[in-house]
Amino acid sequence: MEENERLIKARKRNMKLYPIYRMVGFDIVFLYAIKMLFLTQVKGVNPQDVILSISFYALYMVLLQVPVTMAIKKIGYVRSVFISNIFNIIYICLLMVSTNIWWLLFAEFISALTFSFKDVAEPSLLSMSIPKTENRGNIYSKLDGKGNSRYNLLNSFANVISGFVYLINPYLPLILSISCSVIACIISLQFQEIGKKHKKKEKEENVFANYINDLKISFKFILKSRRLRALLLFSGVFWGLRCLVMEYKDSILIDIETSAFIIGIIGAILELSSSIAAKKQGKFHKKFRNKSLTYIAISFVLGILITGIIAELHAPFVVQLIFIVISFIVISVDNAMTAVLMNRYLSNFSNYEILPKIYSANSIARNFSRLLFGVSGAILLSITGSAHAMIIAGIFALIIMTLIIRMMKSNVGLKPEQYRKEDIEFKLKNVNK
Repeated sequence: MEENERLIKARKRNMKLYPIYRMVGFDIVFLYAIKMLFLTQVKGVNPQDVILSISFYALYMVLLQVPVTMAIKKIGYVRSVFISNIFNIIYICLLMVSTNIWWLLFAEFISALTFSFKDVAEPSLLSMSIPKTENRGNIYSKLDGKGNSRYNLLNSFANVISGFVYLINPYLPLILSISCSVIACIISLQFQEIGKKHKKKEKEENVFANYINDLKISFKFILKSRRLRALLLFSGVFWGLRCLVMEYKDSILIDIETSAFIIGIIGAILELSSSIAAKKQGKFHKKFRNKSLTYIAISFVLGILITGIIAELHAPFVVQLIFIVISFIVISVDNAMTAVLMNRYLSNFSNYEILPKIYSANSIARNFSRLLFGVSGAILLSITGSAHAMIIAGIFALIIMTLIIRMMKSNVGLKPEQYRKEDIEFKLKNVNK
């Protein structure tokens, strides 16, 4: 009885804290609006090297998923969330001293450790904290959406401030970023662990062997599930393209001689749009249901193409700026919606054993895609201009998204009875049948 009361209190505490934590711990605050400027103008790094280093970040993420997921299972979700923010602080410090591609590659490795922990531990912590009820999906979306919305709102102001203080001292935005990560560390220690505790007497080698076996069974289920395959493919391609075009956007803004202050304001507008979208994703899902990802894909592709075309036309500065901002408002809205909805869709029909593996598989899919698009995008940018590269990315996005949406039509968004058992039912005891 006392254990049940403790569990109920722990769940309530975690659900109350989670949106507050996500506001400062979801991602890096103050940094992204000025990162490209800082590295190219202050540290003297080539734009191609920045994009290439981010591609290696994606490679690191893929390689780190299995060992990090094992570490999370061993040390628990709460400690993993705390550790992720420690790595975040180290990453920002490394950016301050990065003067070439080699420093950036090491910095991005630390960043990959950060988000390898975050991508699995944070959504799993929230999912485990929500009781199994009919409204579990809605509760998850509401709490995660609230946290992401608060982060976007905070970062919208942070982008304006970072653009302004960058002009005073370009290191100030990075110092402010570190401060936010310190706050995230403090809040993360207030969470309480939820879930099964593993036997302490079990030998280390047995823990490792059992985990590898569980991992094989889990990933076998994920790969056999047509529903999960379709969702992971959409998530991976969308994220890879989104990361690439955001880097292209910064490159285009620098090409047309946009000041740091204006770039900061643009970043604020995009974050504010993301904040509103994260709050409204529940209503968006309720209105469009299984068509939600289709409409997101269409508007996403249009945003990329319009940006590239308007930049290629060499219109007056103000005209280019207006179209670029509008297009990336749409892309930011799409990204904010997808961030919450994808975690919600992936957690449907899941249980304690499979959920962390699904999130781990999602992180692998996203970062493998980011790696491919990042390397290709860096090569493309080295042989053509930012506007051309953006148009080519838009054409590719149109083709691949069309194919993925057609695939999802018969595999995602169905009623439970319409799925095959192997699409939605996972049992750890069913070993390699």
